[in-house]
Amino acid sequence: DMYHADWRTSEGGALSELFTSEYVDTLMILAKASAKLLASQPVLAEAHVPCRVFGDLHGQLRDLLLLFAAFGFPGSKEDTADDDAMSYVFNGDFVDRGAHSLEVIGLLLALKVSMPNRVWLVRGNHEDRTMNARYGFFDECQERLGDTFASKTYDLLQNAFDQLPLACVVGGQILCVHGGVGDGRWDLNDLRAIRRPLGQVELGRSENRWIHNILWSDPIEDDLEERDERDTIGPVFGVHESPRNTTAVLFGWDVTKTFCARNGVAMVVRSHQSKKYGLGFDLMHDEKLMRVFSARDYEGHCNDGAVLLVRATEDEEPPSSMSIRAQVLGSYAKSRNGHPKSPKK
Repeated sequence: DMYHADWRTSEGGALSELFTSEYVDTLMILAKASAKLLASQPVLAEAHVPCRVFGDLHGQLRDLLLLFAAFGFPGSKEDTADDDAMSYVFNGDFVDRGAHSLEVIGLLLALKVSMPNRVWLVRGNHEDRTMNARYGFFDECQERLGDTFASKTYDLLQNAFDQLPLACVVGGQILCVHGGVGDGRWDLNDLRAIRRPLGQVELGRSENRWIHNILWSDPIEDDLEERDERDTIGPVFGVHESPRNTTAVLFGWDVTKTFCARNGVAMVVRSHQSKKYGLGFDLMHDEKLMRVFSARDYEGHCNDGAVLLVRATEDEEPPSSMSIRAQVLGSYAKSRNGHPKSPKK
């Protein structure tokens, strides 16, 4: 095992292995095809169960491949052996910060195009031009694709990002969003009414602040020990300003529970946050909110990477009840350094 940052960064990545020597043409074809496909599908996607939900990947291709190898690769014989083939939700933040963002987004778009009704890509706050210019994806395109093709490929990928769905309902009961519910005053019909493409101008409008918070908001911890560590003592309920930016908010357990009750969903699954020494997942807000993060050892956090396996517990359509089980890929940093601090469960 090794840190992702040490893997293949001096060998030119894995673009040619994934997409042949004509990888630039392949990336552009995938970007065009996926933008057209995404525009034809709902802004609120619907995935059947069984389903695996992935959290942030941030260009960490090796972790994505290890998770596939450990728990199932989309389209494999094992994956399609049962009558109910596995569906997959990738819950945003595919690019930036990691060394292989082009490989990750290329592979995910290829999976989407080849299995359009089984693979769902949900938009995160890093599927955005401003974020990509600041946190590495734009620079990676420039460095690896060259002056001739970088700008065109990057623009085509941004067009695909602007068509991504903002949420996915799994099994009719679990709502997957990248950030959170924000102030919780919107409903699923509001989401269905959103028109795409959603570029920087549209996302920046004041009337779309609730959309911004689907990508950016965070829950207030209802575990006192977790909150003490981050010096965020204060109310655990209601809606409050976020330290992330002037538009984002923090939302309490009451907001989550009210949102779920009003919209008829059992739970919200979100990503967006890596916790230091964390397990890659946690449950909060009276078991109405679950976090999943898939990139291991992200930004030095010594965190595990996880995916969530969602299955129906009864043979009904739609399922009346479901189980969620975290499948965890252990942190390399933890195994190497033996951190004395163990993650909280």
